[in-house]
Amino acid sequence: MRKLFFATLIIFIFSFFPNALSALDPLPPKVDDRVPYTTNKPEFRGVWITTYTGDVPPYSSEASFKSNMCDVFEVMEHYKLNAMIFHIRTHNNALYKSELNPVASWWKTVDFDKFDPLAWLIDECHKRGIEFHAWMNPYRLGNDHYYGSPLPAANPQNDKNNVLIDIFDPGIPAVREFLIDTVMEVVENYDVDAIHFDDYFYRSFSSKGSLVGPVTILDDPDQNTFETYAGNYDTSSAYDKADWRREQVNLLIEGISKAIKKYNAENNRHVQFGISPTGIYRNGNGVVNYDENGKPVTTGSATNGQEHYASYLFADSLKWISEGWLDYILPQSYWATDHNVASYYDVMGWWDKVVKHLDVNLYSGIGIYQANEANRFGWMNDDTELYKQLDYVEASENIKGVCFYAYKHLKDAHRGSTLFSARQLENIGERIWREKKLLPEIKSMTPVRPGKVKNFNVVNNTLTWEGAENAKFYLIYRSKSEVTFADSQIIAVTGGIGDSFVYQDDANERYSYGVRAISHTYALGEGAKPDSVRYDPVYYIYFYVDEDLIAIHKSNETFELPAIPEKEGYDKVPPVWSVTDFSNITSDTRVDAIYFINEYEIKFYDKDGELFESMILEHGEQITPPDLPAIDGYEFKGWDTEIGVATSDMEIRPIYEEIPEENPPGEANEKEPLFSCKAFYLNPLICGFAALAILYLRKRKQ
Repeated sequence: MRKLFFATLIIFIFSFFPNALSALDPLPPKVDDRVPYTTNKPEFRGVWITTYTGDVPPYSSEASFKSNMCDVFEVMEHYKLNAMIFHIRTHNNALYKSELNPVASWWKTVDFDKFDPLAWLIDECHKRGIEFHAWMNPYRLGNDHYYGSPLPAANPQNDKNNVLIDIFDPGIPAVREFLIDTVMEVVENYDVDAIHFDDYFYRSFSSKGSLVGPVTILDDPDQNTFETYAGNYDTSSAYDKADWRREQVNLLIEGISKAIKKYNAENNRHVQFGISPTGIYRNGNGVVNYDENGKPVTTGSATNGQEHYASYLFADSLKWISEGWLDYILPQSYWATDHNVASYYDVMGWWDKVVKHLDVNLYSGIGIYQANEANRFGWMNDDTELYKQLDYVEASENIKGVCFYAYKHLKDAHRGSTLFSARQLENIGERIWREKKLLPEIKSMTPVRPGKVKNFNVVNNTLTWEGAENAKFYLIYRSKSEVTFADSQIIAVTGGIGDSFVYQDDANERYSYGVRAISHTYALGEGAKPDSVRYDPVYYIYFYVDEDLIAIHKSNETFELPAIPEKEGYDKVPPVWSVTDFSNITSDTRVDAIYFINEYEIKFYDKDGELFESMILEHGEQITPPDLPAIDGYEFKGWDTEIGVATSDMEIRPIYEEIPEENPPGEANEKEPLFSCKAFYLNPLICGFAALAILYLRKRKQ
């Protein structure tokens, strides 16, 4: 009967809850148990970095800024990232030298005439083969808290008619012209690889973007702007105003795109323009078709979240990429793969189909921060969530990389954080992304093919070559056998300005090397192998003090002998190294510090001040004093110095005490006291009295 009951119960559960069976499936295997993650295509691997939320501290000095950013590069190297998206404009301000915008409060102490932090940072990125994207918020305004200098006269925020509460009014032509000028000021003055906007466009206002109901966007404070610049739009229709708002943003995006493309053509530059909107364009059925030009036709992704097409943002991102205004789009696809409203798979799967025939690069924003927040589905209950998303990107047809939000979570994980975000990241650089990757080609630009490097030579593990034509970066390949220019052989990406280049490999073994140029559109040149190779064995030289290793040097480098630390009891003769000539060593060599122990002279004198005995002792050796001969009339009392172990030269003298002479014969002795000890033992009378006293006392007791 019980078996029948349980069988009926199981049938009931699976009849009414068909998904219950999945709950009995085993959990996804841990990353450790999976096939090692490999990639076979170029990948954008970026990270958003902002002073605004504390990713990096405010500027205080040139030295501290360089130190802080070198820490950033260390973290990026660990996670094998190749793109930095750095916030240079947060609230109509500038973390750069500007004539149009006030310097940001975080950089108010910068003297750009002496040191330009942004120029230095861009140069350091390029030396490491890292792409630099200048992250700018176009519309968002701030107050004095965000400004480290007064507003320049040309800044439209001086006129309150250009302001909608805390953003620039996107519908005013003068605002758009100013924002285009602001972007081009950066492009013209800094060697940025891209201008990057995030998801801030129109704000919500009181209507919260609503097109119907008691309060609509017709009640928002930009209604006067709408009526002034409406054109053919119906100023009494909320739907027309929504289209008009999207058009105002479109005009800015198109204007910036045209300005950058024009500058690139006239200056042989390849500055990209990219935007990172919220992840959902529109909620739809997820189906994507294409017109005769390959442009997507779709109602939106199969999701049910906030959409940036309407809501309150009014950003028509599908038009931007369909018209070719953007070089890349990076939707903020922060949801977990098992999210019930906007699964990562549904969001990025839709974008993957949308860009199929478009000349735009698609990247995915990864919300690693969500692993530390409540109700974030797989981010918090599945340690392989990040792995799944990266694996999905790698397997997709058109998603060409990812970007992490935000840097602070990578930094904390690198420093040993125990947060959930750190658990998600712990495999990056080891089982995931074990190889450095080339940035993907820029589909929107005509490919530029770089030349082949010349005069490529290898001496030991130092590579030198002359730069190739049209090269931006150089890939360094290394192999124990033959270099085949496979991704797995890439050990570094390097760059820099000049005609000749040097790369020092820290390895101490014989390798085969190769160098390959990458153009500004990230097209690969022909791989080059060395014209000559000379390998002189390099040996390590280890310097020890006692058994402590204090320095290591290589035989092929010029170095100074390390200083030998002082040692108590070994300071009379300077210590030396056991080996000082390294011109002909033939193996790894240990060098020891040789110390010479101090020797001290210990002198003992007699009663008359004459030297009695002298001895030589080493530091710390026990001092044994001599036996002095007896002297009539004197008693030896000891030495005038405490005697222990030898720690210095010493002169030690004896202490004598004169012995008093006895009374001469015939002289009368002084009268003894009646009760002296001597009298007690020698006087019979006293002894008799004492005996009688004792007997008397005993008798009384009886």
